[in-house]
Amino acid sequence: MLALLLAAALTQAPTPQADPEDKAVLVAAQAFFDGLEKGDAAAMRAVVLPDMRMMSLTTKPDGSVVTRRFGFEESFGAKPPAGVKEWMWSPVIIRRGALATVTAPYEVSVNGKTVHCGIDVFTLAKADGAWKIASISWTAEPDACPELRKL
Repeated sequence: MLALLLAAALTQAPTPQADPEDKAVLVAAQAFFDGLEKGDAAAMRAVVLPDMRMMSLTTKPDGSVVTRRFGFEESFGAKPPAGVKEWMWSPVIIRRGALATVTAPYEVSVNGKTVHCGIDVFTLAKADGAWKIASISWTAEPDACPELRKL
């Protein structure tokens, strides 16, 4: 009996197949990153809803946080920054009907040098059969990379 219990405990359950809708949500977020890396506002615009809003919460050296809210068109849509690469890992997707969120730690570099890490929060809506980004919020934490890379 003990051998059966041990065998059952050591047997791994099959990995569940990723949900196709969750994959599509991540594809939209990644497409935004890909457009950002290329400096391609049109590519980013293709995966966002009109009037998409953005919010950054930047931690200063004294520990204070500066919050900025702005529209995509007035910032990245008008002139994407050059040399930027952003990537995320360990995304958590919550989806119900036509609403989804993706929350994940991320790192951003400019011309190959890490600038900061933080947490990204994408809010997406399914519109005309495709997932589109309604908003992106993020923390910008220059000293958080070692901690966040462990997640």
